[in-house]
Amino acid sequence: MNTFLPNIYHRFVTTGAEMAARLFCGVLTLAALFLASPLAAQQFDGLSSAIEQGDFGNLKAVIVSQHGEIIYEDYFRGSQADDLHQVQSVTKSVGSALIGIAHRQGKIELDQRLEYYFSDLYDLSQTAYQGKADITVEHILQQRHGVAWDEESTDYRNPQNSARQMIESGDWYQYFLTRPMDAEPGEKFTYSSGASTLMSRLLRVSTGMATEEFAMQELFAPLEIDQVHWEVYSEDGPGTGLMQWPGPDHDVPLGFSLWLKARDMLKFGELYLNGGVYNGQRILDQSWIEASWTKYSNSENSDYFPEPGWGHGYQWWIANIDDTLGRSWDIFFASGWGSQVIFVVPELDLVVVTTADNYNYNGPDVDALLLGWILPELNPVLDDRFTGSWYDPSTNGQGFSLQILEERNKPVGYWYTYTDTGDKRWFTISGRLVDGIGQVNIRQPIGGIFLQDDLVTMDDWGTATIRPIDCNHIEFEVESAEVSTIIPLTRLTGVCFMAP
Repeated sequence: MNTFLPNIYHRFVTTGAEMAARLFCGVLTLAALFLASPLAAQQFDGLSSAIEQGDFGNLKAVIVSQHGEIIYEDYFRGSQADDLHQVQSVTKSVGSALIGIAHRQGKIELDQRLEYYFSDLYDLSQTAYQGKADITVEHILQQRHGVAWDEESTDYRNPQNSARQMIESGDWYQYFLTRPMDAEPGEKFTYSSGASTLMSRLLRVSTGMATEEFAMQELFAPLEIDQVHWEVYSEDGPGTGLMQWPGPDHDVPLGFSLWLKARDMLKFGELYLNGGVYNGQRILDQSWIEASWTKYSNSENSDYFPEPGWGHGYQWWIANIDDTLGRSWDIFFASGWGSQVIFVVPELDLVVVTTADNYNYNGPDVDALLLGWILPELNPVLDDRFTGSWYDPSTNGQGFSLQILEERNKPVGYWYTYTDTGDKRWFTISGRLVDGIGQVNIRQPIGGIFLQDDLVTMDDWGTATIRPIDCNHIEFEVESAEVSTIIPLTRLTGVCFMAP
Protein backbone atom coordinates (compact mmCIF):
# COMPACT_ATOMS: atom_id res chain seq x y z
CA MET A 1 0.00 0.00 0.00
CA ASN A 2 1.59 3.26 -1.15
CA THR A 3 0.55 5.94 1.30
CA PHE A 4 2.17 9.03 2.63
CA LEU A 5 1.38 11.86 4.97
CA PRO A 6 -0.56 14.69 3.39
CA ASN A 7 0.69 18.06 4.62
CA ILE A 8 2.39 21.07 3.14
CA TYR A 9 2.36 24.60 4.52
CA HIS A 10 2.36 26.81 1.46
CA ARG A 11 4.19 30.03 2.09
CA PHE A 12 3.56 33.37 0.45
CA VAL A 13 6.59 35.40 -0.57
CA THR A 14 5.58 39.03 -0.90
CA THR A 15 7.87 40.59 -3.47
CA GLY A 16 5.87 43.44 -4.95
CA ALA A 17 4.72 42.88 -8.51
CA GLU A 18 6.51 39.57 -8.93
CA MET A 19 3.35 37.52 -8.59
CA ALA A 20 4.99 34.31 -9.68
CA ALA A 21 7.27 34.53 -6.66
CA ARG A 22 4.33 34.75 -4.28
CA LEU A 23 4.10 31.06 -3.75
CA PHE A 24 3.42 29.40 -0.46
CA CYS A 25 6.57 27.31 -0.76
CA GLY A 26 9.18 30.10 -0.61
CA VAL A 27 12.88 30.25 0.19
CA LEU A 28 12.42 27.55 2.82
CA THR A 29 10.64 24.33 2.18
CA LEU A 30 8.05 24.99 4.85
CA ALA A 31 5.50 22.44 5.81
CA ALA A 32 2.98 23.66 3.36
CA LEU A 33 -0.82 25.67 2.18
CA PHE A 34 -24.08 19.66 -6.73
CA LEU A 35 -22.41 20.53 -9.84
CA ALA A 36 -23.00 24.25 -10.06
CA SER A 37 -22.37 27.27 -12.23
CA PRO A 38 -20.09 29.87 -10.68
CA LEU A 39 -21.88 32.47 -8.57
CA ALA A 40 -21.27 36.18 -9.05
CA ALA A 41 -19.39 35.48 -12.27
CA GLN A 42 -19.47 39.20 -13.16
CA GLN A 43 -17.43 39.94 -10.02
CA PHE A 44 -14.81 37.28 -10.76
CA ASP A 45 -14.94 37.47 -14.52
CA GLY A 46 -12.58 34.98 -16.14
CA LEU A 47 -11.68 33.17 -12.91
CA SER A 48 -13.39 29.89 -13.75
CA SER A 49 -11.78 29.87 -17.20
CA ALA A 50 -8.35 30.46 -15.67
CA ILE A 51 -8.88 27.59 -13.24
CA GLU A 52 -10.17 25.32 -15.98
CA GLN A 53 -7.07 25.87 -18.10
CA GLY A 54 -4.81 25.02 -15.16
CA ASP A 55 -3.43 28.44 -14.25
CA PHE A 56 -3.38 27.33 -10.59
CA GLY A 57 -2.76 23.64 -11.05
CA ASN A 58 -5.36 20.95 -10.53
CA LEU A 59 -7.94 22.84 -8.49
CA LYS A 60 -11.09 20.88 -7.74
CA ALA A 61 -13.25 23.40 -5.85
CA VAL A 62 -13.15 27.11 -4.99
CA ILE A 63 -15.65 28.83 -2.70
CA VAL A 64 -15.59 32.50 -1.73
CA SER A 65 -17.90 33.69 1.07
CA GLN A 66 -18.20 37.26 2.31
CA HIS A 67 -20.48 38.47 5.11
CA GLY A 68 -21.78 34.92 5.41
CA GLU A 69 -22.95 34.76 1.78
CA ILE A 70 -21.33 32.67 -0.94
CA ILE A 71 -20.34 35.04 -3.75
CA TYR A 72 -18.38 32.54 -5.86
CA GLU A 73 -18.53 28.76 -6.04
CA ASP A 74 -17.37 26.45 -8.78
CA TYR A 75 -16.14 22.87 -9.19
CA PHE A 76 -13.61 21.52 -11.65
CA ARG A 77 -12.11 18.36 -13.12
CA GLY A 78 -15.14 16.22 -12.39
CA SER A 79 -15.50 17.36 -8.79
CA GLN A 80 -18.95 18.06 -7.38
CA ALA A 81 -20.29 19.81 -4.30
CA ASP A 82 -21.23 16.54 -2.60
CA ASP A 83 -17.75 15.05 -2.98
CA LEU A 84 -15.64 14.39 0.10
CA HIS A 85 -12.08 15.58 -0.42
CA GLN A 86 -8.88 14.75 1.42
CA VAL A 87 -8.11 17.96 3.32
CA GLN A 88 -4.68 16.80 4.46
CA SER A 89 -3.24 18.95 7.26
CA VAL A 90 -6.34 21.08 7.55
CA THR A 91 -7.03 18.17 9.91
CA LYS A 92 -4.58 19.77 12.35
CA SER A 93 -6.70 22.91 12.66
CA VAL A 94 -9.78 20.74 13.20
CA GLY A 95 -7.86 18.90 15.92
CA SER A 96 -6.99 22.21 17.56
CA ALA A 97 -10.70 23.11 17.57
CA LEU A 98 -11.51 19.82 19.30
CA ILE A 99 -8.94 20.56 21.99
CA GLY A 100 -10.54 24.00 22.30
CA ILE A 101 -13.97 22.46 22.83
CA ALA A 102 -12.64 20.12 25.51
CA HIS A 103 -10.93 23.12 27.14
CA ARG A 104 -14.21 25.05 27.07
CA GLN A 105 -15.86 22.11 28.81
CA GLY A 106 -13.22 22.16 31.54
CA LYS A 107 -11.90 18.73 30.57
CA ILE A 108 -8.39 19.70 29.49
CA GLU A 109 -5.86 22.28 30.65
CA LEU A 110 -3.13 23.78 28.53
CA ASP A 111 -0.40 23.26 31.13
CA GLN A 112 -1.07 19.55 31.57
CA ARG A 113 2.00 17.45 30.76
CA LEU A 114 2.25 14.47 28.45
CA GLU A 115 3.12 12.36 31.47
CA TYR A 116 -0.54 12.59 32.48
CA TYR A 117 -1.74 11.32 29.09
CA PHE A 118 0.83 8.69 28.17
CA SER A 119 2.32 7.22 31.34
CA ASP A 120 -0.17 4.35 31.35
CA LEU A 121 0.91 3.42 27.79
CA TYR A 122 4.68 3.85 27.99
CA ASP A 123 7.32 4.04 30.68
CA LEU A 124 8.37 7.65 30.12
CA SER A 125 11.28 7.23 32.55
CA GLN A 126 13.11 5.10 29.98
CA THR A 127 15.95 6.73 28.07
CA ALA A 128 14.12 6.58 24.74
CA TYR A 129 11.32 8.78 26.14
CA GLN A 130 13.60 11.22 27.93
CA GLY A 131 12.29 14.81 27.97
CA LYS A 132 8.81 13.97 26.68
CA ALA A 133 7.00 13.90 30.03
CA ASP A 134 7.37 17.68 30.43
CA ILE A 135 5.88 18.60 27.07
CA THR A 136 2.53 20.29 27.67
CA VAL A 137 -0.76 20.41 25.77
CA GLU A 138 0.06 23.97 24.73
CA HIS A 139 3.49 22.97 23.44
CA ILE A 140 1.78 20.48 21.14
CA LEU A 141 -0.73 23.06 19.91
CA GLN A 142 2.05 25.56 19.26
CA GLN A 143 4.41 23.00 17.65
CA ARG A 144 7.05 24.03 20.18
CA HIS A 145 7.54 20.55 21.64
CA GLY A 146 11.33 20.25 21.32
CA VAL A 147 11.30 16.88 19.53
CA ALA A 148 13.65 16.47 16.57
CA TRP A 149 11.55 16.00 13.42
CA ASP A 150 11.97 16.53 9.68
CA GLU A 151 9.10 16.16 7.24
CA GLU A 152 10.18 19.11 5.08
CA SER A 153 13.60 18.50 3.56
CA THR A 154 12.39 15.43 1.66
CA ASP A 155 9.20 14.49 -0.14
CA TYR A 156 6.61 12.69 1.96
CA ARG A 157 7.07 9.65 -0.26
CA ASN A 158 10.75 9.48 0.63
CA PRO A 159 11.53 6.72 3.17
CA GLN A 160 13.78 9.22 5.03
CA ASN A 161 10.87 11.55 5.76
CA SER A 162 9.96 11.54 9.48
CA ALA A 163 6.23 11.50 8.79
CA ARG A 164 6.57 8.64 6.32
CA GLN A 165 8.57 6.66 8.85
CA MET A 166 5.90 7.29 11.49
CA ILE A 167 3.14 6.08 9.18
CA GLU A 168 5.02 2.86 8.54
CA SER A 169 5.71 2.25 12.22
CA GLY A 170 3.43 0.05 14.28
CA ASP A 171 2.63 2.73 16.86
CA TRP A 172 2.51 6.39 15.84
CA TYR A 173 2.46 7.75 19.39
CA GLN A 174 5.46 5.67 20.37
CA TYR A 175 7.36 6.64 17.23
CA PHE A 176 7.04 10.34 18.01
CA LEU A 177 7.70 9.97 21.72
CA THR A 178 10.94 8.04 21.13
CA ARG A 179 12.49 10.58 18.75
CA PRO A 180 15.41 12.47 20.31
CA MET A 181 14.93 15.96 21.73
CA ASP A 182 16.81 18.83 20.09
CA ALA A 183 15.46 21.62 22.30
CA GLU A 184 13.68 22.18 25.56
CA PRO A 185 9.85 22.19 25.31
CA GLY A 186 8.69 25.67 24.37
CA GLU A 187 12.10 26.73 23.09
CA LYS A 188 11.65 26.55 19.33
CA PHE A 189 9.15 25.82 16.55
CA THR A 190 9.36 22.45 14.80
CA TYR A 191 6.56 21.50 12.46
CA SER A 192 5.54 17.90 13.12
CA SER A 193 2.53 15.88 12.08
CA GLY A 194 3.65 13.39 14.70
CA ALA A 195 3.14 15.99 17.42
CA SER A 196 -0.31 16.85 16.02
CA THR A 197 -1.26 13.17 16.05
CA LEU A 198 -0.93 13.19 19.85
CA MET A 199 -4.05 15.36 20.04
CA SER A 200 -6.14 12.21 19.58
CA ARG A 201 -4.77 10.74 22.80
CA LEU A 202 -5.24 14.03 24.66
CA LEU A 203 -8.93 13.99 23.76
CA ARG A 204 -9.49 10.32 24.62
CA VAL A 205 -8.00 10.69 28.09
CA SER A 206 -9.61 14.05 28.87
CA THR A 207 -13.10 13.29 27.52
CA GLY A 208 -13.33 9.50 27.88
CA MET A 209 -14.52 9.31 24.27
CA ALA A 210 -12.96 8.08 21.05
CA THR A 211 -11.66 10.96 18.96
CA GLU A 212 -14.06 10.38 16.08
CA GLU A 213 -17.05 10.12 18.42
CA PHE A 214 -16.12 13.35 20.21
CA ALA A 215 -15.57 15.14 16.90
CA MET A 216 -18.95 14.08 15.52
CA GLN A 217 -20.83 14.97 18.69
CA GLU A 218 -19.15 18.23 19.67
CA LEU A 219 -17.99 19.79 16.40
CA PHE A 220 -19.39 18.25 13.25
CA ALA A 221 -23.00 17.82 14.39
CA PRO A 222 -23.27 21.44 15.66
CA LEU A 223 -21.80 22.58 12.32
CA GLU A 224 -24.40 20.45 10.51
CA ILE A 225 -21.66 18.31 8.99
CA ASP A 226 -23.07 14.81 8.71
CA GLN A 227 -20.58 13.14 6.40
CA VAL A 228 -16.83 12.81 7.05
CA HIS A 229 -14.22 10.18 6.26
CA TRP A 230 -10.78 9.32 7.63
CA GLU A 231 -8.18 7.82 5.31
CA VAL A 232 -4.51 8.50 4.63
CA TYR A 233 -3.76 9.67 1.12
CA SER A 234 -2.81 7.00 -1.39
CA GLU A 235 -1.55 7.51 -4.92
CA ASP A 236 -3.84 4.65 -5.91
CA GLY A 237 -6.89 6.74 -5.07
CA PRO A 238 -9.65 6.85 -2.43
CA GLY A 239 -10.36 3.56 -0.74
CA THR A 240 -6.80 2.32 -1.06
CA GLY A 241 -5.22 4.36 1.75
CA LEU A 242 -4.65 3.42 5.35
CA MET A 243 -7.87 3.35 7.43
CA GLN A 244 -6.79 1.17 10.37
CA TRP A 245 -4.92 3.36 12.82
CA PRO A 246 -1.76 1.91 14.38
CA GLY A 247 -1.43 2.43 18.10
CA PRO A 248 -2.94 1.34 21.39
CA ASP A 249 -6.15 3.39 21.03
CA HIS A 250 -6.78 2.96 17.29
CA ASP A 251 -8.22 6.50 17.24
CA VAL A 252 -8.36 8.50 14.03
CA PRO A 253 -5.31 10.78 13.77
CA LEU A 254 -5.59 14.55 14.09
CA GLY A 255 -2.45 15.41 12.15
CA PHE A 256 -3.89 14.39 8.77
CA SER A 257 -6.32 12.03 6.98
CA LEU A 258 -9.67 13.84 7.36
CA TRP A 259 -11.98 14.09 4.35
CA LEU A 260 -14.60 16.84 4.10
CA LYS A 261 -16.83 18.52 1.54
CA ALA A 262 -15.68 21.95 0.39
CA ARG A 263 -18.84 23.53 1.81
CA ASP A 264 -18.14 21.91 5.17
CA MET A 265 -14.62 23.35 5.12
CA LEU A 266 -16.35 26.69 4.64
CA LYS A 267 -18.49 26.13 7.74
CA PHE A 268 -15.36 25.47 9.77
CA GLY A 269 -13.71 28.66 8.52
CA GLU A 270 -16.80 30.71 9.28
CA LEU A 271 -16.90 29.26 12.81
CA TYR A 272 -13.53 30.89 13.43
CA LEU A 273 -14.43 34.08 11.55
CA ASN A 274 -17.52 34.47 13.76
CA GLY A 275 -15.64 34.05 17.02
CA GLY A 276 -16.66 30.45 17.74
CA VAL A 277 -20.40 30.80 17.05
CA TYR A 278 -22.32 28.94 14.33
CA ASN A 279 -26.02 29.55 13.68
CA GLY A 280 -26.35 31.23 17.07
CA GLN A 281 -24.75 28.33 18.95
CA ARG A 282 -21.42 28.85 20.69
CA ILE A 283 -19.04 25.97 19.94
CA LEU A 284 -15.68 27.59 20.78
CA ASP A 285 -14.83 30.44 23.11
CA GLN A 286 -13.85 33.74 21.49
CA SER A 287 -10.72 33.59 23.63
CA TRP A 288 -9.78 30.27 22.02
CA ILE A 289 -9.99 31.83 18.55
CA GLU A 290 -7.76 34.68 19.70
CA ALA A 291 -5.28 32.23 21.22
CA SER A 292 -5.31 30.09 18.07
CA TRP A 293 -4.45 33.15 15.96
CA THR A 294 -1.64 34.44 18.16
CA LYS A 295 1.85 34.22 16.65
CA TYR A 296 3.68 32.20 19.31
CA SER A 297 6.29 31.47 16.66
CA ASN A 298 7.38 34.32 14.40
CA SER A 299 10.38 35.99 12.79
CA GLU A 300 11.58 37.27 16.16
CA ASN A 301 11.89 33.87 17.82
CA SER A 302 12.17 31.38 14.98
CA ASP A 303 14.34 30.99 11.89
CA TYR A 304 11.40 29.10 10.39
CA PHE A 305 9.63 32.42 9.73
CA PRO A 306 12.08 34.83 8.06
CA GLU A 307 9.30 37.19 6.93
CA PRO A 308 7.87 39.67 9.48
CA GLY A 309 4.14 39.18 9.89
CA TRP A 310 4.34 35.42 9.50
CA GLY A 311 3.80 32.95 12.28
CA HIS A 312 2.03 29.96 13.78
CA GLY A 313 -0.63 29.78 16.50
CA TYR A 314 -2.56 26.74 17.71
CA GLN A 315 -2.25 24.60 14.57
CA TRP A 316 -3.15 27.64 12.42
CA TRP A 317 -0.84 29.60 10.12
CA ILE A 318 -0.77 33.40 10.21
CA ALA A 319 0.46 35.92 7.64
CA ASN A 320 0.33 39.60 6.79
CA ILE A 321 0.48 39.98 3.03
CA ASP A 322 -0.13 42.48 0.24
CA ASP A 323 -2.50 41.80 -2.63
CA THR A 324 -1.71 42.93 -6.18
CA LEU A 325 -3.26 46.34 -5.42
CA GLY A 326 -0.70 46.85 -2.66
CA ARG A 327 -3.27 46.54 0.13
CA SER A 328 -2.20 44.75 3.31
CA TRP A 329 -4.27 42.01 4.97
CA ASP A 330 -3.96 39.84 8.05
CA ILE A 331 -4.73 36.30 6.93
CA PHE A 332 -5.24 33.18 9.03
CA PHE A 333 -5.30 29.82 7.32
CA ALA A 334 -5.57 26.09 7.76
CA SER A 335 -3.39 24.51 5.10
CA GLY A 336 -2.88 21.02 3.73
CA TRP A 337 -0.58 19.53 1.17
CA GLY A 338 -1.87 19.67 -2.38
CA SER A 339 -3.55 23.10 -1.95
CA GLN A 340 -6.32 22.23 0.50
CA VAL A 341 -6.72 25.57 2.27
CA ILE A 342 -9.20 27.53 4.38
CA PHE A 343 -8.31 31.24 4.28
CA VAL A 344 -9.93 33.57 6.81
CA VAL A 345 -9.59 37.35 6.28
CA PRO A 346 -11.41 39.09 9.15
CA GLU A 347 -10.88 42.59 7.76
CA LEU A 348 -13.00 41.63 4.75
CA ASP A 349 -15.35 39.30 6.66
CA LEU A 350 -14.11 36.73 4.16
CA VAL A 351 -13.57 32.97 3.98
CA VAL A 352 -12.03 31.29 0.92
CA VAL A 353 -11.85 27.51 0.51
CA THR A 354 -9.86 25.54 -2.04
CA THR A 355 -9.43 21.84 -2.69
CA ALA A 356 -7.04 20.45 -5.28
CA ASP A 357 -4.78 17.64 -6.39
CA ASN A 358 -1.62 19.77 -6.55
CA TYR A 359 0.65 17.05 -5.20
CA ASN A 360 3.20 17.28 -7.99
CA TYR A 361 2.58 20.89 -9.05
CA ASN A 362 5.07 23.74 -8.69
CA GLY A 363 3.46 26.62 -10.58
CA PRO A 364 1.35 29.57 -9.40
CA ASP A 365 -0.87 28.15 -6.70
CA VAL A 366 -3.82 29.22 -4.56
CA ASP A 367 -1.74 32.09 -3.17
CA ALA A 368 -1.78 33.66 -6.64
CA LEU A 369 -5.51 32.92 -6.84
CA LEU A 370 -6.15 34.72 -3.55
CA LEU A 371 -3.80 37.69 -4.01
CA GLY A 372 -4.36 38.30 -7.72
CA TRP A 373 -7.96 37.30 -8.36
CA ILE A 374 -10.03 37.31 -5.18
CA LEU A 375 -8.77 40.02 -2.81
CA PRO A 376 -8.52 42.73 -5.53
CA GLU A 377 -12.24 42.23 -6.26
CA LEU A 378 -13.30 42.91 -2.67
CA ASN A 379 -13.33 45.94 -0.42
CA PRO A 380 -13.89 46.40 3.29
CA VAL A 381 -17.12 47.97 4.46
CA LEU A 382 -17.01 51.40 6.10
CA ASP A 383 -18.21 50.51 9.58
CA ASP A 384 -17.34 51.38 13.17
CA ARG A 385 -13.94 49.73 12.79
CA PHE A 386 -12.93 52.85 10.83
CA THR A 387 -13.74 55.22 13.67
CA GLY A 388 -10.58 57.07 14.63
CA SER A 389 -8.13 59.79 13.60
CA TRP A 390 -6.69 59.90 10.09
CA TYR A 391 -4.10 61.98 8.25
CA ASP A 392 -2.48 62.48 4.87
CA PRO A 393 1.21 61.54 5.21
CA SER A 394 2.13 63.74 2.23
CA THR A 395 0.86 66.97 3.81
CA ASN A 396 1.53 68.76 7.09
CA GLY A 397 -1.20 69.81 9.45
CA GLN A 398 -4.12 68.11 7.74
CA GLY A 399 -6.14 65.68 9.81
CA PHE A 400 -9.50 63.98 10.03
CA SER A 401 -11.55 62.77 12.96
CA LEU A 402 -14.07 60.20 11.77
CA GLN A 403 -16.82 58.35 13.56
CA ILE A 404 -19.06 55.74 11.97
CA LEU A 405 -22.46 55.39 13.63
CA GLU A 406 -23.55 52.02 12.27
CA GLU A 407 -26.85 51.94 14.13
CA ARG A 408 -27.81 55.23 12.44
CA ASN A 409 -26.16 54.37 9.11
CA LYS A 410 -24.26 57.61 9.42
CA PRO A 411 -20.62 58.77 9.12
CA VAL A 412 -19.73 62.02 10.89
CA GLY A 413 -16.47 63.81 11.39
CA TYR A 414 -14.23 66.85 11.24
CA TRP A 415 -11.59 67.89 8.74
CA TYR A 416 -8.80 70.13 10.05
CA THR A 417 -6.64 71.92 7.50
CA TYR A 418 -5.09 75.25 6.47
CA THR A 419 -5.60 77.84 3.75
CA ASP A 420 -2.92 78.75 1.20
CA THR A 421 -1.88 81.59 3.47
CA GLY A 422 -1.57 79.36 6.51
CA ASP A 423 -4.79 80.31 8.24
CA LYS A 424 -6.59 77.56 10.13
CA ARG A 425 -9.58 76.06 8.42
CA TRP A 426 -11.94 73.28 9.39
CA PHE A 427 -15.01 71.52 8.04
CA THR A 428 -17.74 69.27 9.36
CA ILE A 429 -18.56 65.98 7.65
CA SER A 430 -21.94 64.27 7.81
CA GLY A 431 -23.89 61.93 5.57
CA ARG A 432 -24.96 58.32 5.14
CA LEU A 433 -23.58 54.89 4.35
CA VAL A 434 -24.42 53.47 0.94
CA ASP A 435 -23.26 49.94 0.12
CA GLY A 436 -20.41 50.17 2.60
CA ILE A 437 -19.19 53.57 1.35
CA GLY A 438 -19.67 56.97 3.00
CA GLN A 439 -21.51 59.63 0.99
CA VAL A 440 -21.17 62.88 2.93
CA ASN A 441 -21.77 66.61 2.75
CA ILE A 442 -18.99 68.98 3.74
CA ARG A 443 -19.89 72.20 5.51
CA GLN A 444 -17.64 75.06 6.54
CA PRO A 445 -18.31 76.91 9.83
CA ILE A 446 -18.13 80.69 9.60
CA GLY A 447 -17.73 82.81 12.71
CA GLY A 448 -17.47 81.63 16.28
CA ILE A 449 -14.94 83.46 18.42
CA PHE A 450 -13.46 81.37 21.23
CA LEU A 451 -15.37 81.74 24.51
CA GLN A 452 -17.54 84.53 23.07
CA ASP A 453 -21.20 84.59 22.18
CA ASP A 454 -20.55 84.77 18.45
CA LEU A 455 -23.03 83.31 15.97
CA VAL A 456 -21.75 80.41 13.89
CA THR A 457 -23.14 79.77 10.43
CA MET A 458 -22.59 76.61 8.41
CA ASP A 459 -22.01 77.08 4.69
CA ASP A 460 -22.37 74.19 2.27
CA TRP A 461 -18.93 73.72 0.78
CA GLY A 462 -18.95 70.43 -1.12
CA THR A 463 -19.45 66.68 -1.03
CA ALA A 464 -17.17 63.71 -0.54
CA THR A 465 -17.03 59.94 -0.85
CA ILE A 466 -15.28 58.02 1.93
CA ARG A 467 -14.02 54.73 0.56
CA PRO A 468 -12.17 52.16 2.74
CA ILE A 469 -9.13 50.63 1.06
CA ASP A 470 -7.80 48.34 3.76
CA CYS A 471 -7.65 48.30 7.53
CA ASN A 472 -5.31 51.28 7.74
CA HIS A 473 -6.15 53.30 4.63
CA ILE A 474 -9.16 55.14 3.25
CA GLU A 475 -9.73 57.46 0.29
CA PHE A 476 -11.46 60.81 0.80
CA GLU A 477 -12.69 61.94 -2.62
CA VAL A 478 -13.70 65.60 -2.50
CA GLU A 479 -15.85 67.50 -4.98
CA SER A 480 -16.48 71.23 -4.55
CA ALA A 481 -16.41 74.48 -6.47
CA GLU A 482 -13.03 75.16 -4.92
CA VAL A 483 -11.28 71.83 -5.50
CA SER A 484 -11.77 68.30 -6.82
CA THR A 485 -9.28 65.81 -5.47
CA ILE A 486 -8.69 62.45 -3.81
CA ILE A 487 -6.91 62.57 -0.47
CA PRO A 488 -5.29 59.27 0.61
CA LEU A 489 -5.64 58.93 4.37
CA THR A 490 -3.69 56.73 6.78
CA ARG A 491 -4.91 55.63 10.18
CA LEU A 492 -3.50 57.50 13.17
CA THR A 493 -5.66 56.07 15.97
CA GLY A 494 -8.09 53.20 16.37
CA VAL A 495 -7.91 49.71 14.92
CA CYS A 496 -9.85 48.00 12.17
CA PHE A 497 -8.85 44.53 13.25
CA MET A 498 -6.65 43.61 16.16
CA ALA A 499 -4.49 40.71 14.98
CA PRO A 500 -3.66 38.63 18.08
